[in-house]
Amino acid sequence: MVSIGQVRDDLHFNLPRLVLEHGVPGASVAVGVGDAVVEAASGVVNTRTRVPVAPDSVFQIQSITKVWTATLIMQLFDEGLVALDDSVRAHLPEFRTADPDSSASITIRHLLTHTGGFEGDLWKATTTGDDALQRLVEDCVPELPQSEAPGTRYSYCSAGMAVLGRIVEIKRRMPFAAAVRSYLAVPLGLEEIAFNADEALGFSTAMGHLPQGDRGMRPLPVWATFPESNAPAGSHLAMSARALLAFGRMHLADGLAPDGTRVLTEASAKAMRSPETGIPASGPDPRHIGLVWELGHGGTIVGHAGGTFGIASLLMLLPAQGVSIALLTNGGDFNGLFRDLVDPWIQAAAGVSTAPSTPAPDSGGPGADAARYIGDYGTRNQLSTVSIGDDGRLELSYTATCEGAERFAKAGIPPGPFTSEIRRVEGDLFASVGPGETIGGYTEFLDSDEAGRARFMHTGGRSIPRLP
Repeated sequence: MVSIGQVRDDLHFNLPRLVLEHGVPGASVAVGVGDAVVEAASGVVNTRTRVPVAPDSVFQIQSITKVWTATLIMQLFDEGLVALDDSVRAHLPEFRTADPDSSASITIRHLLTHTGGFEGDLWKATTTGDDALQRLVEDCVPELPQSEAPGTRYSYCSAGMAVLGRIVEIKRRMPFAAAVRSYLAVPLGLEEIAFNADEALGFSTAMGHLPQGDRGMRPLPVWATFPESNAPAGSHLAMSARALLAFGRMHLADGLAPDGTRVLTEASAKAMRSPETGIPASGPDPRHIGLVWELGHGGTIVGHAGGTFGIASLLMLLPAQGVSIALLTNGGDFNGLFRDLVDPWIQAAAGVSTAPSTPAPDSGGPGADAARYIGDYGTRNQLSTVSIGDDGRLELSYTATCEGAERFAKAGIPPGPFTSEIRRVEGDLFASVGPGETIGGYTEFLDSDEAGRARFMHTGGRSIPRLP
């Protein structure tokens, strides 16, 4: 079992060293073990201003916001205002995707489990006012293609979170940010929280960083690269690590705030951590999705990550061990920092590792069935191409398009293509192999068309359809 003393020592002696070693400009960490909490910070919020990270510094949490949105929905469920298997249209009559028939059968549970079947990356800017989310849901979601029937499989869907956030706005009769503050931040006693750049200016605020040649890690040209229109999916919400930990500890306590305030019923908190469906392309550790929470090692680990250019965040719970971890960074090698700082705590507490040293599979060439995989796969915001490279190996390249390319431009970086070799693990599952024979992720090819070619490429996040 990990002790709070061990965590405190690691943060004191190792965090500053590891931040430097992994090129992380700044990091903030908060950890709970039982009733005890320890927090630490290292580095700077901005390499230009050199302001040190402090425990009250705020970082964008990006997609961890989805867990906050799901919690607001479960509060509505607790009050009898929605049911999980209600159709979305029962509460949002104007809801539709590009497929009217499928739209009618999409439920709240489908959105909470990313199984709605429609394209998920919706990054269009609408207004900057209180109607930003309404405009996104009513004007933009209807453009999204329905790639698969509702309930078919998991495919990460930020647009679905926008729809859930709009339901929250209608039921609570207030903008989404106001609902987060009123129904979560206030009951949890959170003060270090900001909903946009203007509010973030009231705090010591982290800027995202990317490497700029000989200049090292430099801040991005803008504070946020996502528009604020899809706030429920994670675009601008920022907070301190200790504020994020307080939210996580509430979930770990089955809905109870530290002062005993009930924020969520015990049944709903546990339901959010219960597996609903499997996640394809998970690799050696099969993962599942609960009600937005992601589950690993059979539910031993419950968590959600968030990230964008120069920003990476993580909230992780070990329910059986009473351990909660919040880690926020503003650039550099997040995975390396996690592996060397956090993973040892998880191993000590639960006897499992989230960063196993799985060797890359041997390169056996594309195989006789290469035609099943070769081709273009894409959505409005990305184009992925599987091809045979000059060295005869199978390659996967990614290029951002449309609003995806606009985000790259805001960050000051080219939109691609980014290419990696993929090697077969087994069947239709492949691993992306990077420098040093390291595995960078997994890709699984799913279903078959009339010619036997894969109809979808799944990255462990999104199910991406083959293009004509």
